[in-house]
Amino acid sequence: MVELPIVTNLITEERKKKPDWLRVKLPIGEDYRRVRHLVDEYKLHTICQSGNCPNMGECWGAGTATFMILGNVCTRSCSFCAVKTGKPNEYDEDEPREWPKPFFLCR
Repeated sequence: MVELPIVTNLITEERKKKPDWLRVKLPIGEDYRRVRHLVDEYKLHTICQSGNCPNMGECWGAGTATFMILGNVCTRSCSFCAVKTGKPNEYDEDEPREWPKPFFLCR
């Protein structure tokens, strides 16, 4: 049996802290809660959630979200995005009518 060597400098070296600009801020604030409530209440699909966007808290905290229409499957295949890619299946033709009337005037 071959034993692997133990690399001590990696174990003893202290981890460097991430710079402040790289840290993801926790989602807080009234604007975040309002956007979250709208997305949940009306079962809206967002790029933010479907794409596992690390900036979702920051955008929603500013009262901004990017919505997907006709479901949560995207026809593109962007390498940086985690949205499910493919040909959308069935879709709800009444989807836009189900959105709240003042939805686009929520700010």
